[in-house]
Amino acid sequence: MNTETPATPAPGTIETSQFAALTGGHEPPCISLYAPAGTGSAKGEFAQLLELLRTAKAGLAGTSMTIEKAEEQLKSQWPLVEQNAAAHKNARGRAIFLAGNFFGCHHLAEPVAERAVIGRVFFVRPLLPVMGASGHFFLLAVSQKHVALFEGSRDGIHKLNIEMVPASLHEDLEGQEFERQSQFHSAAPKSTGKRGSVFYGTDINQKERILHFLRTVDRTVARVLKGQSAPLVVAALEYLFPLYKTANTYAHLLENGIDANPDILSPDALHAASWKLVESHLEEAKVSALDMYRKLVNTERTSSNLREILVAAERGRVRYLFVPPAGEQWGSLVLPETVHLHRGAEPGDDELLNLAAVLTLRHEGPVYVVPPEELREGASLAAVFRS
Repeated sequence: MNTETPATPAPGTIETSQFAALTGGHEPPCISLYAPAGTGSAKGEFAQLLELLRTAKAGLAGTSMTIEKAEEQLKSQWPLVEQNAAAHKNARGRAIFLAGNFFGCHHLAEPVAERAVIGRVFFVRPLLPVMGASGHFFLLAVSQKHVALFEGSRDGIHKLNIEMVPASLHEDLEGQEFERQSQFHSAAPKSTGKRGSVFYGTDINQKERILHFLRTVDRTVARVLKGQSAPLVVAALEYLFPLYKTANTYAHLLENGIDANPDILSPDALHAASWKLVESHLEEAKVSALDMYRKLVNTERTSSNLREILVAAERGRVRYLFVPPAGEQWGSLVLPETVHLHRGAEPGDDELLNLAAVLTLRHEGPVYVVPPEELREGASLAAVFRS
């Protein structure tokens, strides 16, 4: 069985890879449990979750999962939840995900109402604002003496234990200094007998050797971040950053970096500078997505029709999806393109706004939680389709 728990100590942070694990294909039924955390002893919270699970027993009828199997799975994984909870003492909510081939637990910074949802996919809508707010990113700190890769979010950064070969410019460039933009040595003009300065521009070979080092760093970064889509921030002296951009092959490198020597910055200072850039990038991405939607409204590239959006999301055609913060629509998607809408949840149903979000994320389309007033008049859900 696959198990998945948060990789960082801050509650409320849902990283890209963790969300991908939740929205990937799982053997149904998929059980999603939401409950407050820290309300009592671990034994009491376990009993609370068991009782919550039992309230959804009817939803398991006719599926491959019995209530007994679900309870046993939760029981077998509970020690892992308790172990992980020790690093999340300030968590106020908890989300548990169970499927035949999967177990996941997330600790949330905000309290959540008790709820059990069973469907063909996990119910992740309550986590969408958390995903957007967490701001998962990577930070590469490069100086003449050190290279380090960090993973971070809104709440902080932590260093990844990755071997960089070579680990510094000094190693790769045989100890020569390259912080200077020019070099000079003193010489005496023959006519005066006095010493003067003869200046040399930056050596072309020197630049190539720096690029050689940065390409080596990039290969490590590209290997470690393979499959990731989180932004990468680079902290380096001004002259190094343009050279790293030349060497870079990671698709999500931010255009602007931290212009400073990372060796003299504390982790808190690195995080503050990184988060400022990432937060701006995330807001710009959302504004850009909404601008595209507004420009394309009333064309074949956009839709606010749930049926049309669901079919497009299943086929990987949704470039951006905008979902409301509240409200639900229950029903089912019957491939290839039939959608049944119901007034309330019926056996075998999914919450369709959640399903649209899951299918969009599964195909690497961003999902934004947007109040209806930010969309065209009368629309609560909208999508921009890929061309």
